[in-house]
Amino acid sequence: MDAVVKTVSVKLAQLRPTQMAVGYEEVGVKRAKWRALSAGEKLRFLASHPFPAVFGPDAQYFLIDGHHMALALLQEQVDLVSVRQIEDLSNLEANQFFLALRKRGLICSSGAPQTLSEMPRALQDLADDPFRSLTARLRRDCGCPKDHAPFAEFRWADFLRVHLKLDLHRSDPALAIKAAKKLIREAWCKDPCAGCRCMKEAAS
Repeated sequence: MDAVVKTVSVKLAQLRPTQMAVGYEEVGVKRAKWRALSAGEKLRFLASHPFPAVFGPDAQYFLIDGHHMALALLQEQVDLVSVRQIEDLSNLEANQFFLALRKRGLICSSGAPQTLSEMPRALQDLADDPFRSLTARLRRDCGCPKDHAPFAEFRWADFLRVHLKLDLHRSDPALAIKAAKKLIREAWCKDPCAGCRCMKEAAS
């Protein structure tokens, strides 16, 4: 197995996701940001933001992170992207490959597929998880930096899924984000980051 990291150019439509769902609302946010860039800025963004992926069975690249951005770019008709190949596991058969990803902590256990065949075969097959979008909105509204702990936003989404009704998120987004801030503040923000606006809102 080749553990050498290298960067290659890959057709975006050929990337295989390793998640079951993304937040479609968040994908829309990223599409809007992409459209606001100039042609030069778009080229620089693509050059400086390679997608991490594992080279797997059937000579396919399996996306490890950046599913929202990848789907947004695909919907914006982007053809080629840079991929940072973090490992070559192409010598493994499908079930062995899937187990290797799980062993390395590259697949979130939350709502995770149990076999490689259960994974979406293409980015456009990803389902919508509104709570992933709510989590992204919460992070932006609170002014908190991205939590780089493995699958942190999955845990936030699962936590909110238990405590908030989906109907509230759909019918009154403003009230949903207010309720989500309170929940996250009480359960997660025991030691808030310096830029956290949620704590300032609670104190005001």
